[in-house]
Amino acid sequence: MMIFITFWTLNPNLPPSKIAEVAAKLLEKGLFPVKGVKMLGFYVCPGGRGVTINEMEDAAAASENAFREYAMWMKELPGLITSWDTLPAIAAEKAVSIVLE
Repeated sequence: MMIFITFWTLNPNLPPSKIAEVAAKLLEKGLFPVKGVKMLGFYVCPGGRGVTINEMEDAAAASENAFREYAMWMKELPGLITSWDTLPAIAAEKAVSIVLE
């Protein structure tokens, strides 16, 4: 199992109603999250910054699935996202034990 956390920023020049329409469409059609991904969290903050927390069982396909997610949003509404950072993550307890080895 792998956890990936994506930090993203929405384009402030797009109307919030348009962004909400795109998100609703992808969620209703079952296109988000992408196949093979278990979404653990999907949050947006005032100002358009957000975070998505995903779990993927197939480590070999994890990077590919992370890119599919990015491409899906950008295809649906070009210019929607101004920054996108996907990072692998582990539990803090595990990180501490690794550092202390």
